[in-house]
Amino acid sequence: MAVVIVACAHGPLAYWNAYTNIRSTDECAHGSPTGNASAAYAGRATFNVTAARGAPDVLVVLALSGGGSRAAYLSAKTMLKLQSVYHDEPGKLDLLSEVDVISSVSGGSLPAAYYAISTDPGEPQVYGRQWDEETVDKLMTRDFTVRWFGDWFWPTNIIKYWSTGFNRTDIMAQTLADNLFDRRPGGRDLKLSDLRSSRPYLILNATNATAEHFHYPFTFTEDDFSTLNSEIGDYSLGRAVMGTATFPAVFNYMTVRDFTQCAQRREDQRFVHLFDGGNYDNLGLISVIRMLVAMKEQKTLPSKVIVILIDAYTDKAGVDANIPDPRDATDFIIDHNFVAATDSLLSDNRDKTLAGFKIFFDDQFKAPSGKQQAVFYHLQFADIVGDKQLNGALNSIPTTFSISAADAGHIDAALAQLLTKDNTCLQAMKGILTQGNNDLVDPVCQYTR
Repeated sequence: MAVVIVACAHGPLAYWNAYTNIRSTDECAHGSPTGNASAAYAGRATFNVTAARGAPDVLVVLALSGGGSRAAYLSAKTMLKLQSVYHDEPGKLDLLSEVDVISSVSGGSLPAAYYAISTDPGEPQVYGRQWDEETVDKLMTRDFTVRWFGDWFWPTNIIKYWSTGFNRTDIMAQTLADNLFDRRPGGRDLKLSDLRSSRPYLILNATNATAEHFHYPFTFTEDDFSTLNSEIGDYSLGRAVMGTATFPAVFNYMTVRDFTQCAQRREDQRFVHLFDGGNYDNLGLISVIRMLVAMKEQKTLPSKVIVILIDAYTDKAGVDANIPDPRDATDFIIDHNFVAATDSLLSDNRDKTLAGFKIFFDDQFKAPSGKQQAVFYHLQFADIVGDKQLNGALNSIPTTFSISAADAGHIDAALAQLLTKDNTCLQAMKGILTQGNNDLVDPVCQYTR
């Protein structure tokens, strides 16, 4: 029976539950409207952004890296700190409320998307999802791995998993939707059209694994969905977030259908298969460049620009030099050095992406007069230089969809040192937002403790 079921899953039933996106226009009528025209999209999942949120003459961008729950918790707590660091000063500057766009990858997409659909305390509830420290702490420390494993045993999931195109990634996408991205009460899954207009634009980044566009980026935005003749607004927010976090080997591809071809037969249909955005850019910076270039070409880019990168990268990869034989028990069957090989490639790609972005940002925004109107701040664990024990603890936090209370405490301790009024990078941002410029010699800023 198992053989028969698996055989069916690779036959006609493989098309069932393999994708959930819908077309924008009639695929066989040469672009005739069907009522879901992508051109009419006016939501927040797009590169067509404005700097209207907060100070209208300053574009503020938040880039959130990948790194599982480590990245989710670091990003969320940094966002909360940005709200409060200058809150007791005259004017009560809320840096988070100034953010116009969030570009996120993998674990960073959890708080990015949650913030985009949530409401602040005191605001009228929209989806029953509130953005406050107690709620965010609880959500970003949930063990999503255990919840995902439990969801495997729903009878409907068992049947779909073994007999259709429904896979492990789909199960985790629903787990995330049930915990973070649905309407409370009621439980209706939120869609990308539900992103709130009072929140930042949201760019969720994945990597294309399809042969024709292998290793190129793909974003869950109107811009990239329109190339598939697909409607972005109808797409599940939980699936989009999971599409950025489908780490190879652990999860299967996230699949969307390409509706640009007129497929009369099922076997002629075409699909795009996606996996973790970190394989192309684990920092979300490539999409920031794409957005800035587009705004400059459209003459909508303000002269004042702030980019904050929250980077959950850890540098504990590699083999201990004091160990003569690095094998453990499992390595006698399959050596796990392939993980180290993958990490080395991702680390090298990260370094090149970061270096390239710094060159781009300096070239685009450095003021000849020395009165800088732009700042790029890269917050990372390596900024903790005076506390080797804390730095070591931070770099030992694993990349999973869960985080221990102790590891969350290490991140809290790091942010308590870094995100203070003394932080020169935050002071530079404050200067741009309140005075029009900052005192930095270079727009690329670093602050260590």
